[in-house]
Amino acid sequence: MQLMLARLSQLGQMDLERAVVREVEKNPLLEIEGEDREDPGPRPAEDNSGPDLQGEGFTPSRYSGKGVDISDIQQADEPDFFDRLLIQVRESGLREKDLRLAEEIIGSLDANGFLRDIPLENIAYKLSVPYEHAEEVLRRIQETGPPGIAARNLRECMLLQLREQNEEPFVIRIIEDHYHDLTAGRYGKIREALDLSENDMQYAREQIGRLNPKPAAGHGEYLKKSIIPDVVLQKKDGHFYVALNESDTPGVRLSPTYLKMLGRRDLDRGARRYLESHKQAATLFMQAIEQRKRSILAVARSIVKRQREFLLNRREYPLPMIMKDVAGDTGLDISTVSRIANGKYMQTPDGIYELKYFFSERAGRRDNVSSSTRDLERDLLKIVEKENKSDPFSDEQLREALIRKGYHIARRTVAKYREKLGIPASGKRRKP
Repeated sequence: MQLMLARLSQLGQMDLERAVVREVEKNPLLEIEGEDREDPGPRPAEDNSGPDLQGEGFTPSRYSGKGVDISDIQQADEPDFFDRLLIQVRESGLREKDLRLAEEIIGSLDANGFLRDIPLENIAYKLSVPYEHAEEVLRRIQETGPPGIAARNLRECMLLQLREQNEEPFVIRIIEDHYHDLTAGRYGKIREALDLSENDMQYAREQIGRLNPKPAAGHGEYLKKSIIPDVVLQKKDGHFYVALNESDTPGVRLSPTYLKMLGRRDLDRGARRYLESHKQAATLFMQAIEQRKRSILAVARSIVKRQREFLLNRREYPLPMIMKDVAGDTGLDISTVSRIANGKYMQTPDGIYELKYFFSERAGRRDNVSSSTRDLERDLLKIVEKENKSDPFSDEQLREALIRKGYHIARRTVAKYREKLGIPASGKRRKP
């Protein structure tokens, strides 16, 4: 269930709708609420022969299963890409005690197969294992799956593929030691550093150009789509109210028809095993859906509580808040908060925001004013906008100006934020 919950937690509203429909299509024990299916027999006034499934938020109706043959049951689809990857890892000889860690890592991969939304450190911390051990399991996944899978960035993805192909050492060295020069198109600098001919450089560019930047691509629907909010925030009488947007998400239930079949004493043993396994899978899917709902609501309520000043338009940017803060409020682990925040949207009275927009680090200050890194970026932009363009501020002068505004900051940190904001160095900002 943990892998299923991890995958569902990553899905936005439209993707969840598709996931529900796909699960209903492949599991005969699931059906969409409100859809009428053909009743294979008369409905008795009362029948206590069926299984007792009271609880867990649903109570199935009971139907007669007369006249239904196991061959009429829709067969399940093949496991999806991530399920297959987990099966491969299990069959690779991974130790039993490491399967939980492998499941968590695979469940944290994004749509393209990268491990970049949730740091490996967070996964190791969650499962109380040393980071080095988590790296070993990650390497096993990378070796087992398609080349480039579970890479933490594009550079690592390229290296995994090149090594799998036993590519020429100089091609691998370009990615290892001169990746930034490559992406910037500084081919002459690379040739000089590695003493390569023009033909060598051309060969390397061709081989690198053939690499797959999306190792899990083609195994899901990741088309551009309109934003549909997952959470709706309303304000009334000075209070905020959070609700899930479930307008287009179909509800599901266990199929009364096949539950009735399971209650028959004369049901074939093979048919019973088939139905029992799908009933278990269906129940776990429904529980994961409910847990996802509770998690999204818990995260949204924590955000609203902590960002009240911003939502009341008393601040230009959200207050500093990190995943650990919300994890503490909700009792969820940091990796789950990260999955929930990424790709989920909240509709507020002032517009739609992605949940992760509300997260930012605290900017160090010498006073007790609570400022986020966005506040620091805003102040940095304002300083640059007002500077003398014929004699622009150096990074050290920018640092001094920020210190006067109360920030405790190093010059190299100023340079980092300047580059992040796309502000050129002082020499390139100078105008006659």
